[in-house]
Amino acid sequence: MTTKLFLLTLLTLLLWWPANCQNFNRPYPDGLFPYEYQELENLSNGYVLATPMKLFSSPTSPNFLSPYPVIYDPQGYIAWYSKPNVGMALDFKYFEQADKYMYTFIKQGNVNGLVLDGQFNILDTLSTFDAYDVHDVQLAANGNWLITTAYFDTMNLSAFTFDGTQGGVQTVVKGFGYEEIDPSGNLVGSYNSKSNVHPTETYDFWGYNVNSFDYCHGNAIEEDTDGNFLLSHRHLNSIHKIDRATGDIIWRLGGEISDFTFVNDTGFSGQHDIRRLDNGNYSIFDNGNMSGVTRSVSYSLDTINWTATKVDEYIHPIGATSTAMGSFQTCDDGIEVLGYGLIYRPDPSATIIDENQNRLGEYYFQDSVVSYRFLRYDLTLPARPEISCNWNGSNWELLVSGNYTDYAWSTGANTNSIVITQPGTYQVWVDQGAGMLGSLPLIISDMNNPCSVGLEELAQKDGDFEYYNLLGVKIENPQTNTVYLKVYESGKIEKLVFTMK
Repeated sequence: MTTKLFLLTLLTLLLWWPANCQNFNRPYPDGLFPYEYQELENLSNGYVLATPMKLFSSPTSPNFLSPYPVIYDPQGYIAWYSKPNVGMALDFKYFEQADKYMYTFIKQGNVNGLVLDGQFNILDTLSTFDAYDVHDVQLAANGNWLITTAYFDTMNLSAFTFDGTQGGVQTVVKGFGYEEIDPSGNLVGSYNSKSNVHPTETYDFWGYNVNSFDYCHGNAIEEDTDGNFLLSHRHLNSIHKIDRATGDIIWRLGGEISDFTFVNDTGFSGQHDIRRLDNGNYSIFDNGNMSGVTRSVSYSLDTINWTATKVDEYIHPIGATSTAMGSFQTCDDGIEVLGYGLIYRPDPSATIIDENQNRLGEYYFQDSVVSYRFLRYDLTLPARPEISCNWNGSNWELLVSGNYTDYAWSTGANTNSIVITQPGTYQVWVDQGAGMLGSLPLIISDMNNPCSVGLEELAQKDGDFEYYNLLGVKIENPQTNTVYLKVYESGKIEKLVFTMK
């Protein structure tokens, strides 16, 4: 698809799908994008990391929102997000190694990254040496950081034609590679595709430009079990395995000169997110730019007979199609996550499925908002703030327990308490490390009785409070649907309608 046709198609989609068709059903603070989460099955664990960003929007654009890293809890509510001063993120991940728990994300503005600890405090800064257009960051088994990068060189391609266009003598080519950086910040290894991947391996489908020929367009790096590296080259429709020590190509999967024959599949195109699975197979998010079918796919590779056998694939039942970006992850508990990247409603932004490919949950972002990847991890977050519901003598209010510096309510307020003015789902976020930690949601459905409690809460907090009627008489056996004063030992008083659960 040409750039002009792509932009025309994108504009048509945005105009066709009206804003009022978008059902935003989760609370969000000011500064973040609204979204919808469809809970198809109850998930008890697993937090999703994403970096929502609005396409074709710059900091100088009206109503610009920075693409902050966001963590969603198992029910699809925002559990944490970064503060603006550490935003502008592209690639948000979580790593566990040697008793260290770290989050990383790349800040595209100046091409560096941050490393956060399990409490979201900044541990370190990832600084590259010659990096440009970073798409992926991984933590190697030896503790080194692997950061993908693009390289610009000038090549004489006048002896070749690309989609009928004669190559130029001074063609500016954009190659792909990586930097390997040790924990002390030293560059210990690097690779540039120019050394052994020729631009003639690219497909005419992706186009040629003498002033900027992006012949590889790499987007992922993965350390294989033997310590060598797997690189995804989107414009070559190919995965290259690279010798870590020499930079030589060990094998190619897919593309014009694949070392493997696909025995039950036609291959992939425009792919992202090559990963080595624990079972020895290799997984890919196949955008399918040339086939028209977007899917996740896994292969078993036979390096004796040089065959690639498809062992698993998932195609969304409504045929969700992603023309760029995207990710596919197989989690330790067998659950899989497809992040669809560049996609728009009615297709989902991300889909979570079980080992039988049953859909468990789906995210839908506001149109023109995408996330480069969606990744799910079994996390242990800091204790989330708690919301209490109280009668302050004049109004029903929601109050945050504990002392914090910053507050961000889903109503837009930034105080430690708010007056309840209407039914709805409420959340609050408070300062935690380099970002804001979210409470569990609190649903107010009855404005006549917003703070109702039942016998379960009474049993849990017996001894901490007593019930009185409105005349000040202590009540031993509260009656259902009766107004009482709930008087705590601390002196706090709540007015409520007692309801039996």
